[in-house]
Amino acid sequence: MTVRVRDVAELLEHRFPSSWAEPWDRVGLRIGDPERSVERLYVALDATVASIRQAAARGCQVLVTHHPPFLGDLRSVTADGGAGSIVVEALSLGVAVISEHTNLDRSPEGWKALAARCGFESVRPLERSLEDVDLVTVYAPEGAEDRLIDAMARAGAGRIGSYERCAFAAPGVGTFTPLPGSAPAYGEGGRTSVPELRIEMVAPLGDGERVARAAREAHPYEEPLITVARMSRPRAQASLGAVADTARMTLDELAATVSQRLEVPVRVWGPPDTELSRIAFANGSGGSLIPAARAAGADAIVLGEVRYHDALTALEAGLTIVEAGHDATELPLVDVLAGVLTESLGSDAVVQQPRSPMWWVTRE
Repeated sequence: MTVRVRDVAELLEHRFPSSWAEPWDRVGLRIGDPERSVERLYVALDATVASIRQAAARGCQVLVTHHPPFLGDLRSVTADGGAGSIVVEALSLGVAVISEHTNLDRSPEGWKALAARCGFESVRPLERSLEDVDLVTVYAPEGAEDRLIDAMARAGAGRIGSYERCAFAAPGVGTFTPLPGSAPAYGEGGRTSVPELRIEMVAPLGDGERVARAAREAHPYEEPLITVARMSRPRAQASLGAVADTARMTLDELAATVSQRLEVPVRVWGPPDTELSRIAFANGSGGSLIPAARAAGADAIVLGEVRYHDALTALEAGLTIVEAGHDATELPLVDVLAGVLTESLGSDAVVQQPRSPMWWVTRE
């Protein structure tokens, strides 16, 4: 069976839905021909000219990264630096680029990855925000529910965290009176009552119209009642960050553990002898999760980087910080990507970029 770039993108979309990404993010297939056949894939943290060249040199047709090659809209594509050079290099070498960014961060494998690398296995999600979704409601006769649910799920509805084809159905009675020229699926004319089900499924925000069309095509009525409403639901397993309870340890001990596990020097905010019993984890730029860590009762947060005034605010609230570098805290996510691709395509098809830190610190 020939594997195409499109197949790889769809595999990753199913595992890490783009609806989990932040609104500003740019995830999925970013560069390349979706119909091109694929023999090997290169997995890296960043989509750079260097990583594209490395992918081509290893005989790979796809570069799969955590960080996208660009986040804004490109106004021009030229080879004089920046995102344009990345696009030109990828197209000239025939390397497609697929990126899984904040959608990977929010996946169960993603938000657990940093904590697990630091030796904390028993964790729970940190983020407690609301997710905006479309709620599609369909009224249909009994017996039509499986067909409708399947059609709506194929159109993108029913994915909630690590579960798919999620739906709710409640019984009721539908009544109607056919007018001249109508062709009702039930009844012989006059006032008619039919045992019906109210079927509800959530869809990513903006996808409700497509799901409603799919329900319309699968519905036995010529005039079905289908509604789409914008709703909000609390995030659960598809969240950012993690929090773990631990046996009593000091901030100094936590910093030493993180440094040793991630193989980098760390920057620490707070008294070394601070006693810790609950630790939060946020890979990359984790400053936005500081309020969530405080609300969760954490004594410390391990993150990639933090702004100075955010760190001061955290310290004043009793939250200490271990700052380990954006790249070091996100390299575990590259392992997640490589593992998912290897699981599906085999180890011979996946090449992972060797660890190569881009920064260093001076010695005293």
